[in-house]
Amino acid sequence: MEIKNTDFNDEIYTGTLQYQGDEYGFVFSNTKLRLIPVSEEKRASMWTFGMKEIQKGTYTWDEPPRMEEDILVGECNESGKQIIFLPKKGEYLSHQNSVLFVDLEAYIICKYVRDSISRVSFNGPEINCIHSTNRAIECIFDVETFMNNGTFSVTTKDFGYTTTPKQPFVVDGKMVSVYFGISRTMSTRIWEPPMTLSSNMMFEFDATNDYRFILKLWYIAKQFIQFLCYRKNIQFSKVELAILCEDGKFESFAELYVLDKKRETELQTLKDGRYIKQVYISGHEGEILSDIANDKLYLRHLPESFQSGQFIDAARFVMITAAFEWEFDRMFPDGIPKSEGRVKAELEVSKKLNELIESSKGKTKGIYKSLLKSIERSPSLANKIEKIGSDIEIIEPFGNQIYNFNKESLNYIDIGKRLADQRNHFAHGDLDKEFIGLSLLDLIFLQRIIYVMQLEIYGVDNQQIQKAINDLFRCRLCFNT
Repeated sequence: MEIKNTDFNDEIYTGTLQYQGDEYGFVFSNTKLRLIPVSEEKRASMWTFGMKEIQKGTYTWDEPPRMEEDILVGECNESGKQIIFLPKKGEYLSHQNSVLFVDLEAYIICKYVRDSISRVSFNGPEINCIHSTNRAIECIFDVETFMNNGTFSVTTKDFGYTTTPKQPFVVDGKMVSVYFGISRTMSTRIWEPPMTLSSNMMFEFDATNDYRFILKLWYIAKQFIQFLCYRKNIQFSKVELAILCEDGKFESFAELYVLDKKRETELQTLKDGRYIKQVYISGHEGEILSDIANDKLYLRHLPESFQSGQFIDAARFVMITAAFEWEFDRMFPDGIPKSEGRVKAELEVSKKLNELIESSKGKTKGIYKSLLKSIERSPSLANKIEKIGSDIEIIEPFGNQIYNFNKESLNYIDIGKRLADQRNHFAHGDLDKEFIGLSLLDLIFLQRIIYVMQLEIYGVDNQQIQKAINDLFRCRLCFNT
């Protein structure tokens, strides 16, 4: 049985499984799992589903039961293989006549039955580009021989050359290692290419049978690739589960299918090179993944696709500025450093305002409190942008390119003021305020600044950061190597 790893599989699977101590026949297609009790007694009692007995023989409607199982393990009639369903835990169950309907989050098709998992391997078009498959081959040919005879040789490089060093990160207290590698497949079939190369991102960990943990790794991997591509519509072509054998090698025994939103691959975006290559962040993959696992890396502003990212509405404007402020606070957890004189002056003013607050009443007291808050308040968006502009010099070429092309000057004070004013107009619903045209230019630049800040936080080399931004946003700038 051949199964294509798509978001919504058209295959129909039938079989049997155990649920709450009873045996059910199942029918699975698309995203719905249907359960039919095997015993006639159970089918006959299904009319009481979602009801409670208030006295013997008397029932009243009650809240439908929720799915509490982590997994449901079935035996597939069509292939005899094991299929593991991961239902949407906590969701209400529905029924019609004697059929239960279960919403699924994911499912696993097992080639062989194994009791644990110790590696998840992700493959997809974006990963093939991020860790280029080209690095696995070496072409050797003589121009004259090739022109006369059409002969040349292609050699694959060894696994050691094409596999990146493992980088650790922690998910739910469990140590995970991430690395990239390139697999090779040979074929003598006429309708298949003689050699196929595929890049894979691997997560390794101590053997576990916690399928919810595996599913969480899938979401973390997805967000990681989204971050490297600056868009949400990425996809995995295949997700394989493997177990570590006694000989130190991994045996792939199952495939994971997550019922995620169906998306089309943006081939042109990949051809244009709009992604951050693995080599640019080499040695920092684990740190980035760790922050994704702990919800520290801001990703809520990522556009759904490259195309949708070319359009800015009020919500996206606010989200991008929020991303900047989040990352600024990570970079400067204590806020913008103040001079000794400034700190001394603020303490003196605060002391006097507290005295005035104590001796005042009514509206006057409220005004003094407001003045005190203005001193204690964290830096404004405009202050933060000005600080980044003065501290991070490597973003300047990208700013000069944008503003010079539009016959404007790069001025961080003006940029900060325009962005702060326009963000406030959107946030406060000031529809009568005229849109600040140049703030759109500022926002385009701010997207680049956010990535520079994020990569700087992880200690990525300045030259690699510039290369990453240059590729991701296709700036076409030349930097000295």
